Amino acid sequence: MIAARLTSRLPFFYGWIVVAVCFLCWLIADAFGFYTFGLFIRPISDELGWSTVLITGVFTVRSLISGLLGPVIGHIADRSSGARWLMAGGVLAAGGSVFLVSTMQSPWQFYLYYGVIGALGMIGFGGLVSHTILAKWFIRMRGRAMGIASMGVSISGLIFIPLNHHLISLYGWRHTLVICSSIVIGLAFLPALLLIRRSPEDLGLLPDGIDSFPASGAGGKGSRPNEADQPEVSWTLREALRTKTLWLMLIAFNATGLAFSGVMIHYYPYMQAKGVSSDLAAASMTAYAFFCAAVKIPWGLMAEHISVRYCIMTVYSGCATGLCILVFSETTPLIFLFAAVYGISIGGIMVIREVLFADYYGREFIGTIRGVVMPLNLVAMAGGPIFAAWLYDRTGNYQLPYYIFMAAFAVGVAFMYMAREPVRHPEAIRTPVRRTL
Repeated sequence: MIAARLTSRLPFFYGWIVVAVCFLCWLIADAFGFYTFGLFIRPISDELGWSTVLITGVFTVRSLISGLLGPVIGHIADRSSGARWLMAGGVLAAGGSVFLVSTMQSPWQFYLYYGVIGALGMIGFGGLVSHTILAKWFIRMRGRAMGIASMGVSISGLIFIPLNHHLISLYGWRHTLVICSSIVIGLAFLPALLLIRRSPEDLGLLPDGIDSFPASGAGGKGSRPNEADQPEVSWTLREALRTKTLWLMLIAFNATGLAFSGVMIHYYPYMQAKGVSSDLAAASMTAYAFFCAAVKIPWGLMAEHISVRYCIMTVYSGCATGLCILVFSETTPLIFLFAAVYGISIGGIMVIREVLFADYYGREFIGTIRGVVMPLNLVAMAGGPIFAAWLYDRTGNYQLPYYIFMAAFAVGVAFMYMAREPVRHPEAIRTPVRRTL
């Protein structure tokens, strides 16, 4: 077993290897995804004559299927060998999906290849599985671990936005997708298969690389302890569902998810609709991805020292401010100001939201909890892109959906303010048990 051999030889905690593999998986995730999907809308529409709603609708199907699979995938991710096979299989499904899309001729093929098969890849090595794994490997350093890993998706945007823009102009969208497929499978499959393990206990280790937990279960709140050698409170699924906090969080996540997915998928077409050149639109998207990447670790470190609830309220406020700048932007400096403000803000969402779940409800059943609530959380994310496309086809512009997205972030701030940390009694702590190989 490669992972077991590395554990005894590495001069540092094996958890950072897990972080590196998650980073790599996120790095290749956006070869044809959130950041880059918009680049392909017009080329596909021009060649096949499909409407914006038809093309964007595939993202809705993809998100809905991922959400429906969430309870099963989350439960598997909590099991000893499930996470590794989920991630490796997800890479294969994602790469195969992108290749198949390059061959499509009919809408049903697009929805099967990207909507169904792509969903298997998205859920297999996406946020549910990777963040479940990271939450189990780290407690005290959870914020920075998730910050480093999630930098991959932003750096992916930095790489694939200009790369795909260039390749589409040279070779067309079909050949570009073939290249992306090769990159996805070639870079991430073997590392995910050989190096990922569900939790430190599976290798005879403990979170953060500590030597042992204390005999007594100190602490009573459901958050990350202040000291590295203390265990967390772990909530069961039934217990978590009974807390008002979880439902307030889900309302906030759904409102902001509507905005997040809608803005991301339609940003490039929105820029073109405003009369911005394709080169400038691609450059602003790249700048946005740069700011997202640059703030991942700082946001993670902040979440280790400041209430994650306040952190995520700050993120949502910044996103609303960024969209306000965008809808009134008419000049190049304002477009790049939006990229900076929105990128710095939204760059923290992926990190802080996942830290929030783990801090509030512990690491033992985090995959199961996240998986069960995932269908509810993805309803709005699935609807955001097609909702914006529907309004665009009827109004001829993106102004109205972007005003709605701005308001959605404000709703997120209000509900996260009410989502205070749930509290458990000290005897509820479950101290993890060291496992032998």
